[in-house]
Amino acid sequence: MIDEKRIFSGGLVVIPDGWQWNEAEIESNDQLNEGVLTLMVIGNDVVPVLIGTAFFVSADGYKGTAISAAHCFEHIKNVLYPNKPHHPTTPLEFLPPPTEVDLRQVKAVYIKDAQVHVCSIEIAVWDSETDLAVLTVLAPTDQPELFRAFFWIDDKIPSAGEQVAMIGVGEMKVHGDIEDPRKGRMERRLVVRIGYVEEVFEEATYLLKSPSVQTSIAIYSGMSGGLVARFAPPDNIKPFALISHAPEPQPVMDRSISGHSMGSILKAKLTFIEKDRQLVEIEINNIGVGKTDPVNEVE
Repeated sequence: MIDEKRIFSGGLVVIPDGWQWNEAEIESNDQLNEGVLTLMVIGNDVVPVLIGTAFFVSADGYKGTAISAAHCFEHIKNVLYPNKPHHPTTPLEFLPPPTEVDLRQVKAVYIKDAQVHVCSIEIAVWDSETDLAVLTVLAPTDQPELFRAFFWIDDKIPSAGEQVAMIGVGEMKVHGDIEDPRKGRMERRLVVRIGYVEEVFEEATYLLKSPSVQTSIAIYSGMSGGLVARFAPPDNIKPFALISHAPEPQPVMDRSISGHSMGSILKAKLTFIEKDRQLVEIEINNIGVGKTDPVNEVE
């Protein structure tokens, strides 16, 4: 479990009058990094592409369960299989049954104690209509105790006007090596932004066929799949939704303009097993599935 009270050690983050959102300053070695992952796919041209964010909801040392956004995995599928046999506007009811996506070239980048770990994704399932994805991440074989931090899920939804936080990875870049395309340098920054709930949608909307929340926070595209949580220090941060989408262009630097970002509410059944463990049951329909074959895994 993560002690989120350390996150804002520099002082309470406030939203000044006239601002729609604000951003917390996060140290590069902050413990919050231990609860989030960066999704990366190695394309057929051997160039890594950073896709989005995921966050742990359970951790058992060698294995962890995380939540992300379904559209991140649809993006991954487009990178792996760029030549589609059908037009992208074809209605779902006219498409053939989805085939299993090979995740051997998909990795979860994890940072702990300033060390970078590239981890395999054992299995992922996702629902594009609710934008929800659930994935199982495996630690490297020589790190059987790597995953110990996770976020408690909150089944209480804030009301309009309440403060919330969106946490994800932004400003993601990969700088390739001209001499060796298999090497490169990755840039990423953990982003914590605070804003207000603008509206809660209890029923399906045009873009999300599930309950959702609209906030004033402006987001980077790489924050997709990150967490949305009530912001009420000194209480711990407990996500109730995942970061889904926002209209473009986003006012990523102008804090006086609302980003109108959307979060897909997690319809989860929670069971507390022990003081440091939770069982999260989430129903997923319209499933996309991906797996990694450990025998033929890409290093």
